[in-house]
Amino acid sequence: MTLPRLITTLALLCCTAWAAPQDLVFRLPTANKALFTTGKDDYYVYVDRTFEGVKSRPWQAGTYGMVRNPFRPSPGGAVMYSRFHEGIDVKPIYRDANGEPQDEVHPVAPGRVVHASSNPRHSNYGRYVVVAHQVPEGTIYSLYAHLASVTCSVGQHVGTGNVLGRLGYSGVGLNKTRAHLHLEIGLMINSRFADFYMGENKHGHYNGMNLAGFNPTDVLMACKNGTPFSLKRYFSTLKEHYRVAVPCVGTMDILRRHPFLYKGSRDECSRPRSLEIAFTAEGVPIGIYPADREVSQPCIISCSPMPTLQQNCTVNRVKNDSKRAALTRSGLGYITQFLWQEGIYPPPAPDTES
Repeated sequence: MTLPRLITTLALLCCTAWAAPQDLVFRLPTANKALFTTGKDDYYVYVDRTFEGVKSRPWQAGTYGMVRNPFRPSPGGAVMYSRFHEGIDVKPIYRDANGEPQDEVHPVAPGRVVHASSNPRHSNYGRYVVVAHQVPEGTIYSLYAHLASVTCSVGQHVGTGNVLGRLGYSGVGLNKTRAHLHLEIGLMINSRFADFYMGENKHGHYNGMNLAGFNPTDVLMACKNGTPFSLKRYFSTLKEHYRVAVPCVGTMDILRRHPFLYKGSRDECSRPRSLEIAFTAEGVPIGIYPADREVSQPCIISCSPMPTLQQNCTVNRVKNDSKRAALTRSGLGYITQFLWQEGIYPPPAPDTES
């Protein structure tokens, strides 16, 4: 190679290495294209349901959101749902002679495999894979669960043409008939989750409890015609349901990784006395605001009214009606997960030894 060509090649490599992340186009994770073509009932997997004595198999239960466990807040009133489904369930389209699904599972966008769990007993997800995608606003994570097999490895750089594994029915409560890919897309809540969480955890900070998932269908539909997905633009369209005031205890971990969420000044001299975190009903943090109120513990400061108690529509994180809204025990734990910093928050217990 001549010296001029060598210099040009090195320059290109340097530009590539230091190029800022770009918005990505997210693709469908399997060969099932029905979301864009024949209809949603051919794309999402149903659940078997009996409600008010009527048996049904609604495909809507395979979508994202409060779509499971139907109830009526009042006799004759509209049906609502109290159980959150934090992803979408994609139907297989290929099966062998024994009815076993054969669909390959691909990354929804270029990225790097950061977690690959091949033991189906280690999680309700069964076998699952997590891929990290770099975008201008930070890192988006995609999670692929209930796999029959895992064919990728941690650290592997993948594109949408690579195979992560095969669609299956590993995990809790599934069978061959309802085999599907469970897909989640979201943000990591705290990169020190493994230090924070005291329960059994075989997945480190790639535990599903540490991912705040937003609607994968929204992401896929936004990219249907090849348009890159903008996380910042998408979050600006999401509806705030409740807001929590929290003590300002240094820079929250999620703000270090996703500074676009902060809606105040970056001037260190204007450090606020507290912060307010705006959440969707599903618990997605869509904005963090400076505030001047003094708070020692997280507390609800606003909540959208609903025709039922808040615990039925906030993944049991907020309770009572909107006028008396308060964090549940689960909700306080969820907020603490955002705030947790070792030795800083929660504050260490006072030393009572003499």
